[in-house]
Amino acid sequence: MRAVVGRVALLLGVFALVAAAVAIFWGKDAAYKIPMNTDSYTRLTGEASGALAKSDTPVPVTYIVHTQVDPKKSNDDVIAMVQTECVATTTDYCIDEKGNFVLAADDEHVVTISQDKFALDRRTGFPVEDQAKYIGDPDKVMPYEGVVVKFPFDTEQKNYDYWDGNLGKAVTATYKGIRTIDGLKTYRFDVAVPAQDAEVAAGTQGTYAATQSVWVDPKTGAFIDQTGTKTVTLADGTRVLDIEAKYTPDTVKTNVADAKSNKRSLWLMGTFLPIYAPIIGVVLLVLGFFLLRRRPPAPAAEPRTPVAAGR
Repeated sequence: MRAVVGRVALLLGVFALVAAAVAIFWGKDAAYKIPMNTDSYTRLTGEASGALAKSDTPVPVTYIVHTQVDPKKSNDDVIAMVQTECVATTTDYCIDEKGNFVLAADDEHVVTISQDKFALDRRTGFPVEDQAKYIGDPDKVMPYEGVVVKFPFDTEQKNYDYWDGNLGKAVTATYKGIRTIDGLKTYRFDVAVPAQDAEVAAGTQGTYAATQSVWVDPKTGAFIDQTGTKTVTLADGTRVLDIEAKYTPDTVKTNVADAKSNKRSLWLMGTFLPIYAPIIGVVLLVLGFFLLRRRPPAPAAEPRTPVAAGR
């Protein structure tokens, strides 16, 4: 029995050391990257008014953001992504679960439809310099900078540059504090864009203003919850769009669950296996060698019974 336990201890010890080596030389680096299989749907609800909403008073809207990786244009270091947004005055979202539009761009219920393409560093999450190399569509290339779809891994309690596609430049996301959402600690960042001149449509000048509050999982940098407003007017004062929206409760719930799962994976690959697995492996190896080399004491000899001499 002792020999069996010793062999099992040796086997487990070797397994622990191999797992630690994999985590140190490959696993941790792989874990701290934006996944190649990213394909997410973020749903929001809110109210909108203005010419695009075809209403002078606020009406309910659904808002969906589909973010998907283009694996053919991505590699081990850079990830190319396509992000499509659609706002509509319908109860159903205008992008379905397969990423297909269920409403035409000129449908009367569509408020806005837009699509952006960008390439990010898989480790930092920030845009790479040579966007055209990965996007392959000159009309979609923009001077991306700062946070685009996520904050960096191990987000710090500081201000970050934050991409604003309407302005075509980064603004400041100001760190505001900590909030616990369903047991997950998040960092809050606020973005405030005061009313300013901007190109509100191709070749059309106007005024643009926006606010956002984003709650981020500091370990993964993932967005957990978000609220925001946006106001767009023409130079003559015509209100093009005035919208307020926030993540749905189901979206927040899903984001929390994903963040907790991803944090466990990062802890396993980044802390447990590199630090504790070698210790466990060495202890098991020592125990295994000890059990295999130690022999059980020989049983005590039984006393011999004298035999009477024969006659």
